[in-house]
Amino acid sequence: MFAFAWWSFVFSGSILAPAIAQTSTLASSDGQSILAEFKAGINPASSIPPGLPRSDNPLEDTRGVIRGDDRVPVTSRSYPWSAIGRVEFQDENGDGYICTGTLVKPDIVLTNAHCVVNPDTGRLFQNIRFAPNLIDGRLKDEGGRANAIDLLAGTDFRDRNEPPHPDDWAFLQLDKPLGEKYGTIGWQALPLPMLIENPEQFIMVGYSGDFPASNPGATAGAHEGCSILGSVNDDVLRHNCDTEGGSSGGPILAVIDGEYTIVAVNSSGRVNTASGAGIVNFATKISRIVEQLQAKAR
Repeated sequence: MFAFAWWSFVFSGSILAPAIAQTSTLASSDGQSILAEFKAGINPASSIPPGLPRSDNPLEDTRGVIRGDDRVPVTSRSYPWSAIGRVEFQDENGDGYICTGTLVKPDIVLTNAHCVVNPDTGRLFQNIRFAPNLIDGRLKDEGGRANAIDLLAGTDFRDRNEPPHPDDWAFLQLDKPLGEKYGTIGWQALPLPMLIENPEQFIMVGYSGDFPASNPGATAGAHEGCSILGSVNDDVLRHNCDTEGGSSGGPILAVIDGEYTIVAVNSSGRVNTASGAGIVNFATKISRIVEQLQAKAR
């Protein structure tokens, strides 16, 4: 009656495929260039480029919630929304998929491992790209898409091909320092009690395959005021932010000391197979990412 699901989304035969097919193939990766960037400091700092405005409102207008869906479309080009984008990739059959990612360094994007490694085969997805601040399928700068030239994944799923996975995190190194233009968002590994004791204080952003209804996956949705509910076996977080396929890798944000900060990374969910309704959603812990980066960087 219940099933677990990764929150990536397939665009079989979609408009993504022709565009992705023109990019280069990432055949293998050891992630050493990414680790080198983190050795100088495991916790990346947020940055807002000069001249890029900041806005606490993901909307450029004031439209409200419609029919119980707590997500609103992210139509703002301001920071921090500018630093969040769509991850686009293909499997070995040429089917196009999307996830979500966040610029945490000028050329580094944080997302999920299952958005770069096929959990069923353990093989890398191909033609991985990042499109920052995509709104209605359009970029602020049409030359703004960047290709992944290296990656570092927390798992290849050989140990467990079943969500939620505690190491479902990955970093993409881009061939362009997009963060210099769109900004970067840092993270904090907050203890679980602090996360739970601040209900309705978080913001989840993701490119979901069911939102907006007029053009799914073309504009990010933001759920403001969602909560971290607890953890599963102390491995992964449970949350109630609205998500769907495509939102994998999306940041769960908090405003700490006036600064937007990533406190978790959306990854998967448990759904009722009869109704298709979500039961609970899961997220990767920042503390887990930090621990694994420290171990790998030694």
